[in-house]
Amino acid sequence: MEYHNILNKQIKKSLPEQYLADENVKIFLAGVSNSYQNFERANKISEHAFAVSEREYQEVNSNLLKQNAIKQQSISGIKKAISSLSPESLPDDDLIYIIKFLQKQINKAKELEAQLILSKEIAENAALTKSQFLSTMSHEIRTPMNAVIGFTHLLLQLDPRPEQAEYLKLLKFSAENLLVLINDILDFSKIEAGKIEFEEADFHIKDLVGNIRLALLQKANEKNIQLKLLIDQDLPNIVKGDPVRLGQILTNLISNAVKFTEKGKVTITASLQEKLEDYTVVDFEVADTGIGIAADRLEHIFESFTQATAETTRKFGGTGLGLTITKRLLDMMGSEIKVKSELGKGSVFYFSLAIKNSTAQFVGNGLNQLTIIEKSLKGVKILIAEDNQINVILAKQYMKLWDIECDVAENGLIALALVQTNDYDMVLMDLQMPEMDGYQTTSAIRALPGEKFKNLPIIALTASAMLDIKDKAFIVGMNDYISKPFNPNDLYRKIASYANLVLE
Repeated sequence: MEYHNILNKQIKKSLPEQYLADENVKIFLAGVSNSYQNFERANKISEHAFAVSEREYQEVNSNLLKQNAIKQQSISGIKKAISSLSPESLPDDDLIYIIKFLQKQINKAKELEAQLILSKEIAENAALTKSQFLSTMSHEIRTPMNAVIGFTHLLLQLDPRPEQAEYLKLLKFSAENLLVLINDILDFSKIEAGKIEFEEADFHIKDLVGNIRLALLQKANEKNIQLKLLIDQDLPNIVKGDPVRLGQILTNLISNAVKFTEKGKVTITASLQEKLEDYTVVDFEVADTGIGIAADRLEHIFESFTQATAETTRKFGGTGLGLTITKRLLDMMGSEIKVKSELGKGSVFYFSLAIKNSTAQFVGNGLNQLTIIEKSLKGVKILIAEDNQINVILAKQYMKLWDIECDVAENGLIALALVQTNDYDMVLMDLQMPEMDGYQTTSAIRALPGEKFKNLPIIALTASAMLDIKDKAFIVGMNDYISKPFNPNDLYRKIASYANLVLE
């Protein structure tokens, strides 16, 4: 038997040869040899385990050192960030303090968030109050304007003397431009949001500029300054666009020039830059010899509620909205207002505008459509729901002119009752009425049983200038919308259209 090498040495050294033949001795020696071998294997395993443990220890220790370094770096970074927020000195590695500080900042952030939410609610309530105020004021101011413009239209149809006709045209023109200014002041947010709608109507561009000059001539004469008009004769007679908005732009510029000029003159120029197949480019310029504008104020004069100086506001008055509105309108029309000015020597405002060409024919001193349509609509029966007696008288005059039979309801309750007991072709529905307003009345009519009430044309007729009026009117079931003061021809066309009549 092969014994462990250490046991072999001991046998050779101490045990006589004859004992190796004894079986008991052999068993004993085999057991000792196994013990030596087991010990040796255990020792190797222990040494290996120790070596592995030592290596793992080193790795764990290295990781701990790295984590500690990261921790120190993080704490240092947090302390630097906190130091920028708070000048207080921080204890080294005081995580408890840091956590408390961060908790304090979180609480402050929550308080600020609560304040912001409160401020937002206050702002929303303020906006709602503003909206309600503007809606009310819009209605109250535009209602008398409806009468002024409406009766001017009617007076023009009564064959006035030539001088009376001239005055009535200027009155009508000035009232319409005043109405635009009122609309912009009452609903300036419409311009801010870029939600102005531009119409496309045929108009005589030379007459437009000439009427603006005539409307402002008296003010110029009062100040003993000249108000000159230079019109390029190559300009087309009729163009297609928004004459009211263009008139508003020119009125703002010319009235400003007259206001800020104490001596000398104001010159209005309209000249042809280019005429193409679809549109004509017209150069407009308003030059004055007035007070001028300092170079460092030029970039600010188009800001809302801003004038060149506080002294300007005190001396000349005004809201400071005119140039802002002019700039925004021209921006939306694809143009740009420019200015050249020198303090004490006057200013020049100028812009170029592309205006669509028109196929309409020039007749006499204006367009055919400037005369109120008088074609009979006999057989049409209308309910006018309106509480303002002046507006009722005005509406009745137009209904009489067009041979339309009409009834009047002074509030929503009466309108609802009349609709159920009469056979109307349509309803002209004022929106602000006592008892039941136009929205409530329309909803009540639509809720009545029968297809007749679901299909009855209802046209909103309102003096409100707010942006959401039209959408709200359609939501409750109205078919169309016309704003007061209304153009008689627009009203005629809507009535004829919903009465299923064909215009020649």
